[in-house]
Amino acid sequence: MKPTRKLVRADGTDTELHGPHALIDVRQMLGADDLEIVSLGHRQHAMLVDQSAAAKGLRINATASHLYASSRGEARPIHGDVVIVPDTDYAREA
Repeated sequence: MKPTRKLVRADGTDTELHGPHALIDVRQMLGADDLEIVSLGHRQHAMLVDQSAAAKGLRINATASHLYASSRGEARPIHGDVVIVPDTDYAREA
């Protein structure tokens, strides 16, 4: 996967994002109170997920679920919209 930033909606549409976004902005995009940051593709990308999306009854995001399964080697339904960014956007310094 080449470096990318995008909002991937549960309905299958996506929107390219430009530049890193503050986590508060990402929470607003997703309607999330708390985010889970999931590493994808050998830490090349991260997927930001609403931790409460399943509890809110949001639909399964087939694209995000597929990305999770293909990069992590395990299946997990991802609910709601997600944001995919280069891992370096939110990498922690050692």
